[in-house]
Amino acid sequence: MVTNAGLVIRPLVGLLFLAAGILLLRNTASRAGAWMISVGALLFLGSELYGVFTLRPFVGRNYDEAWYEQIATVDALSTLGLFVCAVGLVGLSWSRRAG
Repeated sequence: MVTNAGLVIRPLVGLLFLAAGILLLRNTASRAGAWMISVGALLFLGSELYGVFTLRPFVGRNYDEAWYEQIATVDALSTLGLFVCAVGLVGLSWSRRAG
């Protein structure tokens, strides 16, 4: 049950970050941070959707070494996407603070 909830929630988080990045692109003062949030969200969302539709639903199959390598790649790309979103948020907050 928890695994299925995680499979649904993570792509929704990616969609929320993407929507936030697109909405922030409307403001000209925060373009760099908004672009970073959008790019990170696309990376996160793309890797999570690949993981959901290609890798993780096959619960009954025999897992080989290639499958574990693909899961590790998906998790690494998701983490990188969230890191890029975080850097964009920091840059956005610094631009708002400066004024």
